[in-house]
Amino acid sequence: MIAPFRIPAVLLGLAAAASLGACAEPGETSPNFGAAVRHNMAVHIINPAPDYGPGAQPTGSGRRQALATERYATGTVIRPPAPSTTTGALSKSEGSGASE
Repeated sequence: MIAPFRIPAVLLGLAAAASLGACAEPGETSPNFGAAVRHNMAVHIINPAPDYGPGAQPTGSGRRQALATERYATGTVIRPPAPSTTTGALSKSEGSGASE
């Protein structure tokens, strides 16, 4: 018979042995291990030389850029239109979801 004070020690030893069984050997990781990290890096890092593909190269107009720079320098920048919102009443079914 095992002494009562040794039961927790035995259980702790069995738990440690069971948890070590879950450890993977080196080289046994999934082929896509770290894919989320690489994806997040790709999303957040700007590519200094992007490949736009055929016909997708961004275009620009030097004349238009020069005019924009001149307007900026002289303080006559063309302001964009103010944003607008739509207003309307909500029906009972579109309300906050609180029951009446």
